[in-house]
Amino acid sequence: MSSRLDSLRVVDPILTNLALGYSPDYLIGNKLFPTVKVSSQKGRIPKFGKDSFVLRNSSRAIRSNSNRIPSMEFESVEFNLQERDLEVAMDYLEELETYDLLQYEGKMMQDLLNILTLEKEKTIADYVQNPSNFASDMKLAMTDGDNYASGSQSPLTTIHYAIEQVRSKISRKPNIMIIGASAYKTIISHSDFTYTLNNVGKTWADMSYLKEIFNIDNIVIGNSVYSDDGSTFQDIWKDNVLLAYVDDSEKKSQYNPSYGYILQKDGLPEIDTYYENGGKVKIIRATDNWTMKVVAPEAAYLIHNTN
Repeated sequence: MSSRLDSLRVVDPILTNLALGYSPDYLIGNKLFPTVKVSSQKGRIPKFGKDSFVLRNSSRAIRSNSNRIPSMEFESVEFNLQERDLEVAMDYLEELETYDLLQYEGKMMQDLLNILTLEKEKTIADYVQNPSNFASDMKLAMTDGDNYASGSQSPLTTIHYAIEQVRSKISRKPNIMIIGASAYKTIISHSDFTYTLNNVGKTWADMSYLKEIFNIDNIVIGNSVYSDDGSTFQDIWKDNVLLAYVDDSEKKSQYNPSYGYILQKDGLPEIDTYYENGGKVKIIRATDNWTMKVVAPEAAYLIHNTN
C-alpha cells in the first residue's frame, strides 16, 4: 500500500522553485547561521582552527631546506540532518471555487514555509540566547537591578568589550550584532547615548548611530514573535545582545571561518502533492532537512538579560 501512495506523490516543480528562494525578511536567524547546502544526510565538517595564527620563522638561507611546519590538524564536528515536514489538505470543492488555483496553492505553500522557517528561527534564537552555550569569558550575564535598564551597566563599555573579546580570540572583529527588540529600546534610550546626543540636538540614538559608534554595518533587530496557542504571543529574541563573526562571503562554505552554519540538504525545501479519499482531497506538503552547527564557539559573545 505504501508503494502505491509513494507513486502518487509528485514533486511540484513550480511551487518548489518558489520555495527554494523563500526567505522572510522579518526572520534573521539566517544572518547569524548562513546556509550551506550538503549532499549527504550526515557527515563531518571542520571546526575553525588557529594554526594560521601561530608565528613561524620562514627565513631560508641559500641552498638550505625549506621550512617545513607540522601538518595543520583540525578538529571536526559531526552533523546529522533532521527532516522536517508539514502538510495541509485541500478538498476538490475548494479547487472548483478558487479563482486562481496556482495563487491559492502558493498561499498554502507560503503558510507551510512560514511555519517551518519560524521553527528554525526559534531553534537558533533559543541556542544563542542561552548563556550555558558560551564559555565564561565569552558572555556577560546581567542580573535584575544590574543591567542596562537600571543604568548600572553601560552599553558602550560592555559592547566594545565584547567586540574586543571576539577579536582577541579569532583575530577578526564581529561583523554582525543581533539585538532583541526590548533590548534595543533600552539601549537607544540609555544615558550613554542620550547625554551625548542632546549636545548635538538629537533626542535618541538610531540604527545609523549605533552602526557608527560600534563600527558594525550589520546590526539587526530581532522583532519576530511566536505563539504556543495562537492567541498569546511573545518575543523570540529576548533582552539580549549577540555579537558574532559569520561567513559573509559571496560563496558560503563550511570550510570558511564562521560562528556557525545551517547545513541544509541540497534541493530543499521541496513541495510535493498527493491525493487522498479517492482523489477528492489534495495534500500539499513542504519538506525541509537541516541542522544547525556551531563551528567556532569563540566567534560569538552574548550579553544576556539587558533589561
